[in-house]
Amino acid sequence: MTPPTTDGPPAPTTSREEAWVAHAALLNAARSATDEDLSYRRPIESIERGAALDDEGVALLRDALVDYLGDAPVRDRAPGRALLRRTDDAAGQRSRRA
Repeated sequence: MTPPTTDGPPAPTTSREEAWVAHAALLNAARSATDEDLSYRRPIESIERGAALDDEGVALLRDALVDYLGDAPVRDRAPGRALLRRTDDAAGQRSRRA
C-alpha cells in the first residue's frame, strides 16, 4: 500500500458500515443541537463525500459516537466502536502534535 502523500488527517471511516455509523451519529447529534448550531454540517458533508475531517470534525464525530453508541442498533455497535477507537487515536495524535 502506498503511504499517503499529504500531511492532512486521514478519512475517518474505512468501510461503508463505519461511514453509515458516522453519518447516523452526526445526524443524531445535529438533531439534539440547537437550531443555531451548524457545526455538524461540515463533518456530515465530509463523511458523505468520503473526505477527511479537520480537528474540529474529528472531535465532533468522537463526541457524537460516544452519545450514539449507548442506544445504537446492534448492527452499528461493532463498526461504531472501531471508529470510536480510531477517532480517539486521531485526537490523541493531534493533541501530541499541538
